[in-house]
Amino acid sequence: MLQAIRERVTGVVAIFILGLLAIPFLFFGVESYIGGGVPQDAVATVGDDEISTSEFQTSFARFRAELRQEQGDAYDEIATNQPVVRRQHLEEMIDERLLRQHAESMGLSISATMLRDIIAQIPAFQIDGRFDPELYRQALRGSGRTPRGFERELREDLMVRMLPTSVSFSTIVTEAEIDRMLSLENETRQLDLIEIPVALFLDQVEVDDEAIAEFYEANQDDFLTTEQVSIRYVELDTVAMTRDLELSEEELRQRYQAASQRYLTPESRQASHILIETGPERNEDQARALAQQVYEQALAGEPFADLAREFSDDPGSADAGGELGWIEPGDMVDEFENALYDLTFAGELSEPVRSPFGWHVIRLEEIREPEGMSFEEARPEIIAEFREREAETLYIELSDRLVDLVFADDSSLDPLAAELGLDIRQAEPFSRGGGEGVAASQRVVQAAFSDLVLLDGSISDPIELDRNQLVVIQLEEHFPATPRPLDEVADDIRQRLIDSRARELARQQAQELKDQAAESSLAELAEADEVLVFSEYEAMGRFDFQHGPELLAEVFRLPVPDGEPGLHVLPHRGGYALVRLHAVRAGNPALASEQERNLMRQQIRFLQANEEVGGLLAYLRENTRIRVVEDRL
Repeated sequence: MLQAIRERVTGVVAIFILGLLAIPFLFFGVESYIGGGVPQDAVATVGDDEISTSEFQTSFARFRAELRQEQGDAYDEIATNQPVVRRQHLEEMIDERLLRQHAESMGLSISATMLRDIIAQIPAFQIDGRFDPELYRQALRGSGRTPRGFERELREDLMVRMLPTSVSFSTIVTEAEIDRMLSLENETRQLDLIEIPVALFLDQVEVDDEAIAEFYEANQDDFLTTEQVSIRYVELDTVAMTRDLELSEEELRQRYQAASQRYLTPESRQASHILIETGPERNEDQARALAQQVYEQALAGEPFADLAREFSDDPGSADAGGELGWIEPGDMVDEFENALYDLTFAGELSEPVRSPFGWHVIRLEEIREPEGMSFEEARPEIIAEFREREAETLYIELSDRLVDLVFADDSSLDPLAAELGLDIRQAEPFSRGGGEGVAASQRVVQAAFSDLVLLDGSISDPIELDRNQLVVIQLEEHFPATPRPLDEVADDIRQRLIDSRARELARQQAQELKDQAAESSLAELAEADEVLVFSEYEAMGRFDFQHGPELLAEVFRLPVPDGEPGLHVLPHRGGYALVRLHAVRAGNPALASEQERNLMRQQIRFLQANEEVGGLLAYLRENTRIRVVEDRL
């Protein structure tokens, strides 16, 4: 067959066919045929950089954990895990990647000294205000990080933050700009006002049953019940199915012997060091020479702790005689760690070794050999691993069978449950906001209200809830949104009508007073009515909130009076206010203190820097190829 094709596709015909095939490759590239050029494990690419799926999931999980801690009981798990939130978080990661790439292209970098100083200033790593290396390692270990990984993340984060900071310091704020902003911020308005509260008119409003019924008929969409569904479901949870599995004593011991190396803790070493930095006051050769001198003094018998207090540039350990505490593999940079683990006995000194932080003289204090877990200590872990593997194997087997059954018959859960020996359960009715149990999963909610389940009556595709856990659902009953009975909402309607009509009466009185104010002052009008409250302000500022933010915002939107004072009816705390605006006076920049001017300068610089960074990001996005795989979010 291939030979026949080869014989016929020659000459002009072959050139024509190959030309047609070349066109899509010319315009779209080979990557267009293999997933748009986005690597299989990437959720997005930013230029030549990838944002892997695991990187995105880790970052998004950390974001949600921080949000949960900040919001407490107000945290909404479902709302926070919506696709729009996940996409927004990805866009922020893309912006950070763009800024980091731009910073690197500009030659910006974070020195080892700067990084060390910043870490030393983090309160979580301090005891009594001083950096503690052991606490630093323990804190990172507790969060599942290594010092090397944390320092890499911190360096990248600082790179992203450095660029906006550099932009803000490069912006120029003129004194004229500061004067103009101070004039606006310190502007005051001279005015009189009469309050016409809605409470004065509540007793004057009567609402009969006919008015309530008319409002109900015209606005039934305001009084609908919440649409709900109830579902039947089959849950495949192999973790629960294997929870009671046990191993014989002989099998447990065989597994322990086969994996004995896994139950050893790593060798750790207690060490002290003296750090000699390079910098403006000491070049590389001088630092190396000083480190060699200190090393020779320590060899000669001078107390290492005294030498550390005198010479070490490490603020976290110098005062403690250079003590670093216990160190495990992966805790320190490679150069330091290799030198430490080359030492063989307590008290031995390393020759000066260079790391990104400077020159180190290291003293080994003590070696803690690897410690193995006893059989009894390892027993729970062996059983847990056995059950996990069994759950995984069973899940693969049963989930494959379940998928086949769903595609064979999607009209009922009964044959599926009978075939796999699973129970059919029922969930309490829930809305699109979710419910309890399996309905707490937004994936289940989305499936329950999908056309497939809600309209077609079919069972859903398998929905993965967690590792080794999935459900298949079917609609039990649909409770569409319907108007609530009139007698159930009558009181609510009555209060709405009373409030609305009372507010209208307040507005009418405010308008009548405005007409009368053409011949009288507001003080005279308030005195004549007795129940109205009159207030006079020689200089109301932008931060005078005694009448609430709504009225204050409206007052500062009023136009400057043109000759005669202006009369205005403005909303005020549910009612209205009649305001006579006499004058608008700009703030005097000359009265501002130097501290106020500096604060305003910083505010203007911050606004300008935000605009500059926004413009930079827009430029970088326009000139960088960014590809996102929505299905992997």
